[in-house]
Amino acid sequence: MESIGRFIESYPLLIKVIIIVFGYFATFGLTSYLIKKIVLSGKKKPDNEQENSKKIPKKSEIRDGYIIGKCENIIILSFILVGEVTGLALIFAAKNLARVKDIRDNAGFFLAGTMVNFTATLVIAYILKFILIFIP
Repeated sequence: MESIGRFIESYPLLIKVIIIVFGYFATFGLTSYLIKKIVLSGKKKPDNEQENSKKIPKKSEIRDGYIIGKCENIIILSFILVGEVTGLALIFAAKNLARVKDIRDNAGFFLAGTMVNFTATLVIAYILKFILIFIP
């Protein structure tokens, strides 16, 4: 245990980089899992085809949402780690502008995905920030 302490004291920057990189990957994995379990699992195919177009997002919407979500993860985590919390408003504004039609057609789905993604990423970001305090 003492050798780990010496290693951390000898290479604090390396340890911080490893923790931050791990945090980004953990964020990607956790948010993907949570969105699949919370947001996508509740989507059931209705009998009516017209209802189907409003209730279940298209594969292209899910793919676009995945890409946008991962970009959100990077930006949120980066803003929190550098202490620029006010920059998070930029993400909401940009997302609303880019996906106006999708949000209008299926607001609950997109809002739920955004909230799950934001919340999980914020929790991980603040945990990382807390851990990094203890590294010299």
